Amino acid sequence: MPLHMGPPRDVMHEVSVGYQAHSGPATREIRKTISLPEECRNVFITYSVDTANEIILFTKFLTDQGFKPAIDIFDNPIRRMGIAKWMDSYLNDKSVLIIVVISPKYKEDVEGAGGDDHGLHTKYIHNQIQNEFIQQGCLNFRLVPVLFPNATKIHVPNWLQSTRIYRWPQDTQDLLLRLVREERYVIPQQGSDLTLTVRPL
Repeated sequence: MPLHMGPPRDVMHEVSVGYQAHSGPATREIRKTISLPEECRNVFITYSVDTANEIILFTKFLTDQGFKPAIDIFDNPIRRMGIAKWMDSYLNDKSVLIIVVISPKYKEDVEGAGGDDHGLHTKYIHNQIQNEFIQQGCLNFRLVPVLFPNATKIHVPNWLQSTRIYRWPQDTQDLLLRLVREERYVIPQQGSDLTLTVRPL
C-alpha cells in the first residue's frame, strides 16, 4: 500500500461553447480560444424548400458564430457562374463542411424524381455527397446532418443514419463543437509508464 497518494486524476473533461458548463466542486474548467483559419469557416448548406423560412435564421446563427455559410438564396456568384458550377466549387473543396438539413421534403427530393428545380439541385448534391461517403469507406469526415423541427430520424437517408445526427436548435452546443472540429469529451493523456522493480528474495 503506497504511503502517499497524489490527487485523483481527471477521468474526462467536458467541452462547451459559448456558455459555461455546469461545474461541480470536483470539476476543473479549462478555457481556450479557438481560432479557425478562414478556409475552415466555410460551410455549405443543402436543404429543401420546406425549410426555406427556417434556413434564414439558421444561417444568421452560423454567421453570428463566425462561419461563412454558403446557401443558394444568398449567394450572388450563382448568377455569374451557373448553379452546377457553384455547387461543385463547394462540394469539391474538402475543407468545407457540408450541413445537410433534414426535413420531410428533403427525403422526398433525394429519394424521388426531384419535381422542381430546387429539388433537382438537392438530389444532385445528395448523390455527390453519398458517392464521396462511399469512396471514403463509409466514414464521415465532413457531412453534418441536422434535423430541423419538422423532421424525425425516419427522414434521414439510410446511408447517413450511421453518423452523428444533430437536432436544431436543441443540439446547438454539439453542432458548434462539430463545426469548430472539437470533441465534446476530452480523455486525459496517459501518465508515464509504470516501472516495475523486481528484487530476488
